[in-house]
Amino acid sequence: MTETDDILLDVADPEVSARFYERLLASRPVQAGADRALFVLASGRRLSLWRRIDGRASAAVQVGFRLEGAAAVDDLHIDWWDRGARIVTPPADMAQGRGFVAHDPDGHRLCVFALA
Repeated sequence: MTETDDILLDVADPEVSARFYERLLASRPVQAGADRALFVLASGRRLSLWRRIDGRASAAVQVGFRLEGAAAVDDLHIDWWDRGARIVTPPADMAQGRGFVAHDPDGHRLCVFALA
């Protein structure tokens, strides 16, 4: 199967979203402008933020962040809370592991999890 290296999010304002992700990821975008921003994640994948066409709302997407161990999930939850993420589901134990959910400024779901 072919793997993907790009995550593309349709956003209302790439500059606002870039500032949000810059705080969350503790990383600066490698490209930034009025219509798009690009981050390179530690995994090598690219997170692209593109301005919505004609201001039309798009469907929110979900981006998963897999961590190693429940303690890492709890630590990242505190870190993201401190960095201004809107936590919609606090850390919880589930059948498959531990995780939490945050939203970005455009309502995209950011799911952080560690498998059991």
